[in-house]
Amino acid sequence: MQIVYKFRVSFEDHDDVVRFIDIESTASFDDFHKIIQSSIGFDASKEFSFFLSDDIWRVAKKICGSETREEESLKPPHQISLNKHINDPHQRFIYWFDPELEWSFYIELVKIMKAEPSKKYPLLARKEGEAPKQYKLKGKLPGATASLNEYDKMAEMLMASRLMDDLNKVAEDDSEAETDDVDLDELDIPEIELPDLEIPKIEKKIAEKPIIKKPISFDLKFDDEELVIDADDFSLLDGEEGEDDEKEEDEDMESDDYGGYGQDDNDDY
Repeated sequence: MQIVYKFRVSFEDHDDVVRFIDIESTASFDDFHKIIQSSIGFDASKEFSFFLSDDIWRVAKKICGSETREEESLKPPHQISLNKHINDPHQRFIYWFDPELEWSFYIELVKIMKAEPSKKYPLLARKEGEAPKQYKLKGKLPGATASLNEYDKMAEMLMASRLMDDLNKVAEDDSEAETDDVDLDELDIPEIELPDLEIPKIEKKIAEKPIIKKPISFDLKFDDEELVIDADDFSLLDGEEGEDDEKEEDEDMESDDYGGYGQDDNDDY
């Protein structure tokens, strides 16, 4: 009967990224390394090591490494099976990957079960969270989301976009300066056909409306003070009439005097 281990694998610096891996008890640590790398999408070509861990995730003992030295007297990972180092129902390992970037993983045994004939081991049983980018800037903590090459590409794109903005600005300035010299006849402007528009007839409506001629009126305005006639004005009129009467009486008297004088002389003679 084949025994299968279910391990919980998590990032040291990303607790929300978890992978559950089912692997046969007789599989090697090299097989375990490959399925872990496949589950997180990393490049598995880097160096790695496995360590036994205590209950508080402290390194207790090195099990194997991809670059094992002769003086360490350790077997290579593909020659060491998992069941040789399972001493606890909740056995813990620390998996260290890529000495340059120093990725660290916590591995804990969570279940021991029988192998199912319909499944091919090892396999990814369940995944939680998205794994971070493998590569990061030097001096940064593990889990940075961009590599050196990605940042270089971003910088190049940024410089290129700024250069294009400058070129477009110069082109716009040149086009504005040469606007007066453009010959419109040389431009290939497509002809636009306008639809025929029917103009509504309005003569009849205008003729039907009656023409009303308004009389012309003059609105004369006078000052009220100019229309007031004083009593003195009437006295002046009376004086003019009296003077005319006196002139007529004087003329009558003069005619009588002359007439009388002539009569007296005639009588004397």
